[in-house]
Amino acid sequence: MSTKFIRPRGTEDIYYEYSQKFQTLTTTFYKLAHMYGYSFIETPTIEHKELFIRSVGSSDIVHKEFYDFVDKGNREIVLRPEGTAGVIRAVVENKMLDKYPHPLKFFYIEQMFRYERPQSGRLRQFHQFGVECISTNSYNDDVEMILMATDIIKALGIKQCELSINNIGNFQTRALWTKALSEYFHKYEKDLTEDSLKRIDVNPLRILDDKIDGKKDFVKNAPAIDEFLTKEEVEYFDNIKNALDKLNIKYVVDKSMVRGLDYYTNFVFEINSTHEGLAGQPTLIGGGRYANLVKELNGNIDAPSTGFATGIERLIIACDLENKEWDNIETADTVVISLDQSTNLYVQQILAELRKNNISCTCNFSSNKIKNGFKLAETLKAKFVIIAGKKEFENNSIEIKNQITMEQKTIGLNEMISFIKKGK
Repeated sequence: MSTKFIRPRGTEDIYYEYSQKFQTLTTTFYKLAHMYGYSFIETPTIEHKELFIRSVGSSDIVHKEFYDFVDKGNREIVLRPEGTAGVIRAVVENKMLDKYPHPLKFFYIEQMFRYERPQSGRLRQFHQFGVECISTNSYNDDVEMILMATDIIKALGIKQCELSINNIGNFQTRALWTKALSEYFHKYEKDLTEDSLKRIDVNPLRILDDKIDGKKDFVKNAPAIDEFLTKEEVEYFDNIKNALDKLNIKYVVDKSMVRGLDYYTNFVFEINSTHEGLAGQPTLIGGGRYANLVKELNGNIDAPSTGFATGIERLIIACDLENKEWDNIETADTVVISLDQSTNLYVQQILAELRKNNISCTCNFSSNKIKNGFKLAETLKAKFVIIAGKKEFENNSIEIKNQITMEQKTIGLNEMISFIKKGK
């Protein structure tokens, strides 16, 4: 019996209609990143496991979600679970902070891997767009992160969403808060889920935004970060709020939001979908400030930074839920239909002339049926269809149709390029 091969659970094949949605998003990301002055960076898909243990700390990624293995050199390797740690590793390893003006501004579009229970909007292999502004002490760069994030949402036409911000303090402040939370939650052990019980002494902050326990009254009444914030931390957060107010950016302060990665400090934010179709996985964009990651990864200077990331697959779901009209992205400008095997060489000349003039084109040489050619044009969203058979070969002509205007006519081969460029 033959083996049936299927993709691993939690992965997707990206092709045709879905790939066109994917391309719409990535094009949007590239344009906005360029508009904000960010440079592209790409880091390896595999990294040493210790990089993420040191950078993301006691988060769920370390405890439950690594895709890790020991390679042939007996090295512990992990498939990249998030983007920031790899970017900071690259900055430190390549001594970028010594070579280039600060802040360093990078963006990436990369595959990530987490061993989670697959569901809509949450895959084991997924794609993220992320930005990192490295070595900045200015709250203005945090505000700019929100502006870029909201520009993404606007560009995609997503309306059912809400911006939430919070101040989670620096590591010293948070240590005091964490201790108070741990002592508080020990009083309610019998009322917590198994996941929350594991977090009491390791990372009690995550109990605050737990999908189950976070809704319980005693969790909502837990000690707040406000009791421990320094004057400087309060002023910094107030500056961000004042700037957002003046820029007419609507937001809510969500004191239960802590983000899932341990390196975050002080300012954090999320843009969450309010559409019921994403009720279980509402986060569209998330990020904030991180202070010590460069030093933690053996950088030689303090380099407070800020950034955010967004999952492409979940953004596509959000767009579909709001019935977004997707761009009509052409895989090929023109499809050429060969009506007869004997004229395939003539068709090759037509294709060569099109490509010489930077017009993307293709032909199904295995079929000489007009119906199949037009079906291919529909699939590829081609704007033009060219038909060539014996008659066209003998007259050095083509029959061409504009799929948008439905104009169809027979013209000389020497008129082909001007006809297409005129109709574009």
